[in-house]
Amino acid sequence: MQPLADPGGPVSGVIDELSGALAAVRTAVSSVLDLLSLEARRAGLALLWIVILGLVAAICIVTSWLALMAAIAMWAVAAGFPLLGSVIVVALINCLGGVLLIRTCFGISRDLLFSATRRQFAGAFPIKPSKP
Repeated sequence: MQPLADPGGPVSGVIDELSGALAAVRTAVSSVLDLLSLEARRAGLALLWIVILGLVAAICIVTSWLALMAAIAMWAVAAGFPLLGSVIVVALINCLGGVLLIRTCFGISRDLLFSATRRQFAGAFPIKPSKP
């Protein structure tokens, strides 16, 4: 007598293959997510170090600038200018430099308005430069 064939033979084989494939996909996705979380942590720590080192560099630059300004004032005093006048002149020069830098920033900020793109979307004609 022949043994009876498994009534669900080919179907159960396909189901086993599909469940094995789904398990492999789940394992692959889990591995990718683990890698992504580790790289995100590493990127976060790198960003933290960049911010900390940037702050320390800014402090170093500011103290160097202050020392340079103090040296200029001391040089002026050694050259015969009054102490108060030397400090005031150095402070005014720094204020003038700051104002010029801020005005330059305001001038540059006009490039942030995307005016050509807005004209393009509005259907306006481009502005032609005038001939000198």
